[in-house]
Amino acid sequence: MVDDEVMALTRGFGGRVGIAAENLATGDRVSLHADEVFPTASAIKIFVLGALLEGAAAGKVDLAERCALSHQARTLGSGVLVHLSPGLEPTWSDLATLMMMVSDNLATNLLVDRIGIAAINSHIRSAGLEQSALKGRVDFSRLAVDKTALGISTPAEFVRYFVGLRRAQVLDATCSERMFDLMRVQKYIEPLRRNLPADPYAREFGDAEPVWVASKTGSLSGVRCEAGLVHTPRDEWAIAVMTRDVAGTRVTSDNDAVRLIADLSRAVYDAWG
Repeated sequence: MVDDEVMALTRGFGGRVGIAAENLATGDRVSLHADEVFPTASAIKIFVLGALLEGAAAGKVDLAERCALSHQARTLGSGVLVHLSPGLEPTWSDLATLMMMVSDNLATNLLVDRIGIAAINSHIRSAGLEQSALKGRVDFSRLAVDKTALGISTPAEFVRYFVGLRRAQVLDATCSERMFDLMRVQKYIEPLRRNLPADPYAREFGDAEPVWVASKTGSLSGVRCEAGLVHTPRDEWAIAVMTRDVAGTRVTSDNDAVRLIADLSRAVYDAWG
């Protein structure tokens, strides 16, 4: 039983962990501390992307419009824009791609400013999520004292969101497919993908891709999480694993939470995939 495997894997973990998963074909579920609130770190960018595409569909945002980057707008942390010279003029679509592909924080803050925190949280509420929220821009001075200063959610609500996306209940079918396409280009291939037979470059090279993952990671000191959709030839499932208060804080592939999320993802795959 996958629930027994989940319990065995989480036993003795040096931190708090929650997991939720739902098989879209069978309705089977996995749940452990699934309704508990965790810091999202960069996984909150999933909702930023959803709100952007919703705004574009409503004619409120032109994804082809260009945004001039300035030195003053620079944001620390993950991404590439902070390392490039000022003067670039990416489109809002380009910024969304960078936000999902390499978790670019400057791209994220520009998108948050363009859409508005209130509109993003309105999108979250319209998806039926009550405990999830974007609390502000990416600001490491605030995150240093409060890991929830960027966003909060629960494993169950992330799963509910992805199930709703796949069923075109959160966004229409066209926007949902575009959202999954953008999340499939994520270059942080751990932790959900780590132990799965998924090749994130297969589609780029025109190779067969029987197993793929559309997801977003989140990482802060003591916090690791990832939420997304796993597709296999047999089934599809939404899955979210969130951790906090992790004893091991090293930013490596062998971080305790990274390995745990990878092992939990594989346990669900072995049961359903």
